[in-house]
Amino acid sequence: MKNKKIIKKLFLVAVAIALIYAILNVAFLFFAKRIAETQIEKNLKLKASIHKVTISFPLLIAMSGVEIQDLLKADSISFSPSILGFLAGKIVLNELKMIRPEITIVKNQDGKLNLPVLEQKGKQPPLLLASLKIKDGKVIFLDKKLDPQGYRVAVGNINVSVSKVAFPPTSLLTRFTASADLLGADDTPAGKALTSGWIDFGPKNMDGKFELINVEATTLAPYYQKIISTKKLLSAKLNFDADLKAKDNDLVAKCHTEFSNVIYDKSSQETKQTVIDILPSVMNIFSDAAGAITFDFSIHTKLDKPRVDVVNLKGSIGQAAVENVFNQSPDQMEEKVKEVGKEFKELGKSLKDIFKKKEE
Repeated sequence: MKNKKIIKKLFLVAVAIALIYAILNVAFLFFAKRIAETQIEKNLKLKASIHKVTISFPLLIAMSGVEIQDLLKADSISFSPSILGFLAGKIVLNELKMIRPEITIVKNQDGKLNLPVLEQKGKQPPLLLASLKIKDGKVIFLDKKLDPQGYRVAVGNINVSVSKVAFPPTSLLTRFTASADLLGADDTPAGKALTSGWIDFGPKNMDGKFELINVEATTLAPYYQKIISTKKLLSAKLNFDADLKAKDNDLVAKCHTEFSNVIYDKSSQETKQTVIDILPSVMNIFSDAAGAITFDFSIHTKLDKPRVDVVNLKGSIGQAAVENVFNQSPDQMEEKVKEVGKEFKELGKSLKDIFKKKEE
């Protein structure tokens, strides 16, 4: 008899919990959409719209048809908050998942980005993310400082997986993999980016790899075109890989860069004056027999505060360039130096003609 009463009480408790959950779920579905839109608009100062918000058990909140004014569109954004983390005074997301997010970043003519700045009101609880997954994402960058119409650079097919190991619970070891396609003007693939490895934020150790594969360098040509040459760059391939290793916060990135298949438009001349462009010939000195310019260098920095020392980086690249020269045969070097000599001679004649015209 006593057991029956206990079972009956447990049954009533279970029914009560189920009813409370059902009521909360209905109320949540009714109010959550507007609450979520209001909070986004309040914090980001941008208009937001959400098609639907759902909640499932165990606690998983999913938003579909998310749009934030001129910044973000996503088929779905879902996250699973940790109740234990909340009780500990932290915001812990067991999982954050984004399906087909598209982010648009705009640099205005004054150089400012359209990214919202969050207002800091008092001390905020720390945000911890145990798992991040992005499927088929896209980032569009419009540079209106470079071109008033907006020079477009896009990265698509972004897939990311970041997850903290479950055991032991106190471990901060995190594994990551990511891939993306650099897109051309018509959204055709113009190269691939890959990264994978792990980071342990406790002892600050890391072992990872980053690669750029067959990137069509003309996609970013407006940013370095005038530095490299006055001639229009028609085609060039960039391959890059970095082996990333850190121990006790000391991070070393061993980098390998290869610039190949460089083709200039010989008929084009960006400057109005007739000046011989010698830089391609000078760069040719550092190229191998196949015409590729290869650099191997290392970057030493800190894992928690990574930064690149430009002076040391230039020194490393310069040393690699000198090694490229010494690795070539004397016959190759002689021919290349002769070619550069001819270019300098033509440059001298061209400058002489220009100054003569000015004197007249």
